[in-house]
Amino acid sequence: MKKFLNGLKWFVLHIEEIIACTALGVMLCVIFYNVMMRYIFRNPTAWADELSMICLAYVTFVGGAAAYKRNLHFGIDIILDKLPAGVRMFIRRLTNFVFIFLFAYATYLGWQLTAGAVKKFNYSGWSYKIMDVALPLGFLSMTIYAVYFFIMSFTNKEAYKKRYEQTYEEDNVDEELIKAGEAMFAAVDAENGKGGTEE
Repeated sequence: MKKFLNGLKWFVLHIEEIIACTALGVMLCVIFYNVMMRYIFRNPTAWADELSMICLAYVTFVGGAAAYKRNLHFGIDIILDKLPAGVRMFIRRLTNFVFIFLFAYATYLGWQLTAGAVKKFNYSGWSYKIMDVALPLGFLSMTIYAVYFFIMSFTNKEAYKKRYEQTYEEDNVDEELIKAGEAMFAAVDAENGKGGTEE
């Protein structure tokens, strides 16, 4: 029972990644299949493009929610980094608070779009609702996590601070890659210096 509950917990906590990765995998397979059918067998499948569009919607919106959850969206924080820690915390809390309403409103608009969709895909006959629902699903997830992170900023300040203070580059850049890049630029500088001396 405990193993089942742990598996269920893992599934719930990674639901965005599961949906986005599944959609991405299906999209890649369908596109590859359609390319083969089009250029080798001269018999393209019309529904493949429509299924690819549906998968792209889930990769975009649900994948975007997964990226927000992990703080992987790009941001320019040059000015913010120069401010005192207390001011940075206040600005991030305020931004997080605004995100709650922004994401909630986007969820509402997405649901309105999905509920009002009457158009169908030309070849498959599938309803646009299948594609449109990706929008409210993605923003609903972001709304939930925005609320969670806002509460975290008061209940677990260290974890909240670590979420933003440790940048993506600091966590993921390979040290060997950095050293290789430095060695390459050093070699270029040495070569330029040698060339300037010969002149």
